[in-house]
Amino acid sequence: MDDRKKKLYKRIGALILLVLFVLLIVNITVFQFYSEISMGIYVLILVYFLFFNKSKKEQNEDEITKKENTTDE
Repeated sequence: MDDRKKKLYKRIGALILLVLFVLLIVNITVFQFYSEISMGIYVLILVYFLFFNKSKKEQNEDEITKKENTTDE
């Protein structure tokens, strides 16, 4: 049950981040309230996502390779 709670918390956190990201984009395009700061935050989020996603993808590939090697033996 602990594993299910972790997944639930991750999904809720991802949903909150998605809503905040959409609100940030709406702010930049429509309201333009503190547009320079909002644009900076937007760029930081994009850069973080690109680097984090790349490392996460490499981790998943490594795990798949390890699983394949253990099942072959």
